Amino acid sequence: MALNRDNFTAKTVDILAKRVGYLCSNPNCRKATVGPNTAKDKATIVGVAAHITAASSGGPRYDGTLTTEQRKDIDNGIWLCVNCSTVIDKDPNAFPIEMLNEWKEFSENEMNKQLLGIELKTERPFIEADLIWSNSQRWNKGYSYKNKELYGNVIVLGENKPIIIWNLVWNFKIALYNNSRFPAFNVKIEQVAGTNFSSIDSLSKINNLPPYADLELRASFEDYLEGTHLEADELIKPKVPDIIQGLQMKLTYNDENGTEHATIFTINGDEFNNERA
Repeated sequence: MALNRDNFTAKTVDILAKRVGYLCSNPNCRKATVGPNTAKDKATIVGVAAHITAASSGGPRYDGTLTTEQRKDIDNGIWLCVNCSTVIDKDPNAFPIEMLNEWKEFSENEMNKQLLGIELKTERPFIEADLIWSNSQRWNKGYSYKNKELYGNVIVLGENKPIIIWNLVWNFKIALYNNSRFPAFNVKIEQVAGTNFSSIDSLSKINNLPPYADLELRASFEDYLEGTHLEADELIKPKVPDIIQGLQMKLTYNDENGTEHATIFTINGDEFNNERA
């Protein structure tokens, strides 16, 4: 025998949908749930008036202390897309009553702000940078004039430690991650503070970074040392040299509306610290 369900009335379903503008109340979804049908006198609705506490005993988040009228009341309902309504009931522990009430309050407040003409905070792309060490190298650029002062005209290899002019090179990759569900357009990168990289790949003037996508740029830093090979090895040992600690870079990028956003990232140790600008 079928269980008795305390279903919403048609009027309650209609009001729940309209109070959120027929948008899914899940803040991470916000999918439109109504649109045109091929029949001119119909609309297609893919939303559901879901029960926050179950409509019948044994259902998700069932509250036995509620009366029939309380279960059927609009306070116990939330408007969701079909997918989200299924998910919250398949895993009720992950979607407790408190969370669903917060979703409902958020969605109704957002719709109210639109009615009042209050500008809503735009969801935006957010790009973060990661500094990845590739390799470090030292290149012999010739003997220093100081060797003559130390050893005269003859350097005995294996016995003397000649003074060499070393070119020290650190090679990196800078990985840019679009950690959002929104595309970023015309990404630009510039060095704004500290000791700059010696070279860095440039980006095309017109570009885009899709949601959850990434791209890599090559960068390098070069320095010079007049000293022994032991001194050169000691200097090149850190993956990120001390001299570029605190180097600060700025990423700028546009959202779909052409609004510019930015991320500031700073070398700290062996990595970047990222901050929204």
